[in-house]
Amino acid sequence: MSAAEEHRTAYEVLGVPRDATAEEVRRAYRRAARAAHPDVGGDPAAFRAVTRAWDLLGDAEARRRYDLSLPDPDVGARGPHATAGSGRARPSGRSGPGGRAARPVRYEPPPGEAETDPTVLDLPRSSQRVHGAPRPRGILPDEHRVLRQARTLDVLLRHVADALPAARVLTGLRLGGRWGRHLDVDHAVLCGHRLALIGSVMVPEGTYTWDGADLRSRGRPVAPPLLGPAMMAWQQALPQVTVGGFVHVMTDRDARHAPVIRHTRGADAPEAQADLLTAPPAPGIAFAREVALFLGTGTDPDLVDRRALGALVGRLH
Repeated sequence: MSAAEEHRTAYEVLGVPRDATAEEVRRAYRRAARAAHPDVGGDPAAFRAVTRAWDLLGDAEARRRYDLSLPDPDVGARGPHATAGSGRARPSGRSGPGGRAARPVRYEPPPGEAETDPTVLDLPRSSQRVHGAPRPRGILPDEHRVLRQARTLDVLLRHVADALPAARVLTGLRLGGRWGRHLDVDHAVLCGHRLALIGSVMVPEGTYTWDGADLRSRGRPVAPPLLGPAMMAWQQALPQVTVGGFVHVMTDRDARHAPVIRHTRGADAPEAQADLLTAPPAPGIAFAREVALFLGTGTDPDLVDRRALGALVGRLH
């Protein structure tokens, strides 16, 4: 398989447009699978590509996530010079936090400028809304981590990225080198000049209290992941952005409002905080609301900072 074939999208592998219906995708997959199957003389590599394309497009939710990972088709259609003056993409039609109509996405530097600057992420990747993948598993299985990351990513895509078209979601962020040690973060979301670093924790069913340092249920503490060191490190690495920290709390049951978390008296006072979190740990919908509020109330929530995004993409696993 040639290099060009390896970089084809799933739609190109099946030979259908990106707006194809589910039935059109299914028929195209069957035709391609019959033609490429090794039992009828087809190429095994081509058959694997067809199967992979079906895995990405055959399920509605998998297809939605895959579409978010693709560059905006309008960027290539417009060409870099068509928008060099304003760096604007077409309006998304979605509403931002608070029901405001979403403004068109802008890119800084604008398309056509600084394209040879190695610190600036190229326009096709800058238009991708999802970057990276969970860090590889270690020697021992860690199903809880895999499940936590998958659920958190789903919440971010459904309730943050869909509301903020300029948001860029990154998974598997690592900052090492001169910082002396690796600082891993499950997820991050860049939107305008704000960066949300995100951790997650899975807890047993129950009602919890938050005292500024721990989540407690029946007297037993659960410490959320420590984001402060990573927040400080990224704030130094990207002085042009404001860095925030958030923790998604979940139970074994995939519920958007569980667990119930109550705050003890004085828990939100600065002196009670054990970390630099922007908002207290929260379950699904409340967590997503805090992240979207932080990102959407910045000065430029419609902006994609291609230099900051390039620095982040360069630190993915």
